[in-house]
Amino acid sequence: MRHRTRAAVDAWALRAYGEIRADVLFVAANGYSAEYGLTTPDLAEAAVKRAAMAAARRVVLLADSSKHGQEHFARFGDLGDVDLLITDTGLSPQDATAIERGGTEVVRA
Repeated sequence: MRHRTRAAVDAWALRAYGEIRADVLFVAANGYSAEYGLTTPDLAEAAVKRAAMAAARRVVLLADSSKHGQEHFARFGDLGDVDLLITDTGLSPQDATAIERGGTEVVRA
């Protein structure tokens, strides 16, 4: 467990996600874009997020518009792996349309 972020990381977290099947996963990212996918600065957190996404039937990305276009060190998925992006109205309608063309539903609220 990371003290600063409260993120579950390392082998025990990866094992746990390998043994479950979740209906819905709510996940966050430090950065997201159609070009670079979902990113975070931490490799261990990226591995756990990747495993959690693989265990879920539906993936919901919760990310404000300031994260759009940001690229960080560790990639943990494609934006196309996300079923629904919930963000704020700071994401332009044009960017929302581009994301939706990739198969991800976008809700700007």
